[in-house]
Amino acid sequence: MGKLFSSILVIFLLSACSGLDTVAQTEGGLQDGIYQIDAKKFKLDNGLTLILSKNKKLPVFSIYTFYKVGSKHEPKGMTGSSHFLEHMMFKGAKKFAQGRFDKVIESNGGSSNAYTNYDETVYYESLPINSLELILDLEADRMQNLLLEPKAFESEKQVVLEERKMRYENSPRGQLYIGMMSKIFEKTPYEVPVIGTIKDIKTVSRDQVFQYFKDYYAPNNAIMLIVGDIDYSKTFKMVNKYFGQIPASTTVANLKAKQEVGFDSKFKSNQTDHFKGKSENPMFTLSFPGVKYGTREGYVGDILSGVLAGSRSSFLNQKYVETASPLLNSISASNYTLENAGIFFVMGELSRKYSLDQLKNNLLADFKGFCDSGIDDKKIQTIKNQYLIKFYDELGTNAGVANYLGTIESYLGDFTKYVDEIKIYQSITTDEVKKACHDYLLSKNHYFMSVWKNNSKKLNL
Repeated sequence: MGKLFSSILVIFLLSACSGLDTVAQTEGGLQDGIYQIDAKKFKLDNGLTLILSKNKKLPVFSIYTFYKVGSKHEPKGMTGSSHFLEHMMFKGAKKFAQGRFDKVIESNGGSSNAYTNYDETVYYESLPINSLELILDLEADRMQNLLLEPKAFESEKQVVLEERKMRYENSPRGQLYIGMMSKIFEKTPYEVPVIGTIKDIKTVSRDQVFQYFKDYYAPNNAIMLIVGDIDYSKTFKMVNKYFGQIPASTTVANLKAKQEVGFDSKFKSNQTDHFKGKSENPMFTLSFPGVKYGTREGYVGDILSGVLAGSRSSFLNQKYVETASPLLNSISASNYTLENAGIFFVMGELSRKYSLDQLKNNLLADFKGFCDSGIDDKKIQTIKNQYLIKFYDELGTNAGVANYLGTIESYLGDFTKYVDEIKIYQSITTDEVKKACHDYLLSKNHYFMSVWKNNSKKLNL
C-alpha cells in the first residue's frame, strides 16, 4: 500500500534557510474546514533539512531522523549494511559509549527504535520535552562519532543472522516475500532483501561498513523532524548548536546520481514456481510489476488493493474466505510503491488440499469479472473513507505526524506535496480504478509463487 495515512490537512511550506526567517507558517487548528498543522522548514548550512511542528497538548516530543540511504544503495558484497548499521547505531558513539544509548532513553522515560527499507533508514525517539537537548546531543554524537567497536560489530552479526533466520528462512511469509521481490525486481537494486544475503552478513568487514557510514550518514543526506511541545526559535538554535558543525559528506551527490537508473522491473513473463517451505498449509503470492511512489497511477493502485481485498466484505474475501466452505484461510492485496518502482500483489493461504495451479487460474479468471463488474462508486468511496479514518488515528500522535511529514519530504522532496496526494485520492474515479484493474490484474506479466512443506523445489534465500 502507498504511504498515505493522512487526509484533509494543509501544511504551508516555509522556505529552506539557515536562519529563522520563514516565508509563512500555520497556527494550527481548523481554517475554512481544513485542519492545519503548525510547521516550519529550515535547512542548516551543512545541508541538514529540519522540519519543526508545534503541538502544545502535552509536554512531550518525538524526533525522527531520516537518512536517505537504504539497501538499494549498497555496493556488491555489502548487502544488508544499512540494516546492520541500524543495529550498530544503538551500540555507542564517542560521547555516549556502548550501552549508554538505551539507558539514557529509558532513564528519561522515553522509547526509541528504527527501521530500514530499500530507500532509507529512519531512527526515532519519543520523550518528555525536558529531554530534548539531551537527545539532540545523543543523535549528533552518533551521526558524527559512531564507534563500530570491533568486538560488538562481530557479535552483532550473529544477532542479524538470527533475525534473518526468524523472519525469512523460518517464516513462510518471509520466504514468499523474498522470492517474490527477487523475481519481480531481478537485476535491479530492489532484488536483494533489505536484511542482506547470508554470505554478505558473514563476510562484510568493519572497515567497509564504517566507510559506508562516513559516506552517507551525514547531515546533507538527512532529514530531521521534531514534533511536540517546542518553541521554534529555541529548538532551531538547539539543533544548530549540536548539528551545525558536523561536516557535510562529499560523496552524497555521487550516490544520488548513481541511483537514477536501473530500477524498472525487468519481469516480462508469466511464470510459476512452487518451493519447499515451512508452511503446513500452502501459501502463495500472485504479483505484478507496479509503479513508483508519488504517481497518480500509484494512488489508484492503493484504492484498487482496498476494493480487491482490503476488508472482510471485499471481493476476494467474499469469494474465497467468507464462505460456508472456504478455500482460503486468508487473502490480502497490497500496492507496494517504492521510490523508484513498485509491485502489486495478492497473498493468501489455502485452508484445504487444492491444486495451486488451478487456484492461479481461478484467480486470473475471477479478476476478469471483478475488473468488469466488481468495482463501483460506493466501494470506491468506502475505501476513501477508510483512508480518512486511518489519517485521523495517525495524526493523534507526535510520532505519527513526524513519520508522515518525513516520509513525504524524503520521497517527494517537499513535505507539502501531501496536499496534492490527498487531492488525487479524493479525485480518483471508478473508471480509473477499473482501468488499473485491467492494467495490473489482467497483465500477462505476472508471477505466481507458493511455499509449502510438500513442495519439492528448493528456494534459494
